[in-house]
Amino acid sequence: MKLFKVFLIIFFSIFTVVMVSRFFPHQYHVERTITINKPVSETFAYLSNYHNWEQWSLWNKSVDSTLYYFYNKTHDTIGARQYFYGALLGQGYFETIGYKKDSSLQFILSVNRSERTAAGVFTFKALNANTTELHWIDSGDVGGNPIKRYMIPFVTKTTATTLDNGLARIKAELEK
Repeated sequence: MKLFKVFLIIFFSIFTVVMVSRFFPHQYHVERTITINKPVSETFAYLSNYHNWEQWSLWNKSVDSTLYYFYNKTHDTIGARQYFYGALLGQGYFETIGYKKDSSLQFILSVNRSERTAAGVFTFKALNANTTELHWIDSGDVGGNPIKRYMIPFVTKTTATTLDNGLARIKAELEK
């Protein structure tokens, strides 16, 4: 009888955790902005070429010394891809899925055969002839997984830090 009570307590505890998670959001959305002292055309051209991402990306060889990048033949347009492989970061790719010259660049990230995915958008706004406001939006969907739903506040916080650091590195590279 005691074993049954223990089982029942464990079952209801798990059931409660899962049911409460259903009230949590399953999507996250993070936005960050920076001003870059370069024209929109230069800023857009730099970011629309995945070969340049190695210079500013936080996913680099200092994080994963085994990291390798390779690219498909398409670049600066829809369908362009940057593939990566590293022992720590795993394997995956960034792919351009939306492209409006000097206006917006939309991409997806897929890691470990879509085990983790995210969607990103860069938007570009000319503040004047030589200044660009770069806006980075990152979003994702964790689905019905209750543990991942509990982790959304952590994901949002770390994603915000990553975007802030990435934008600072983009600015530094472009303004060299």
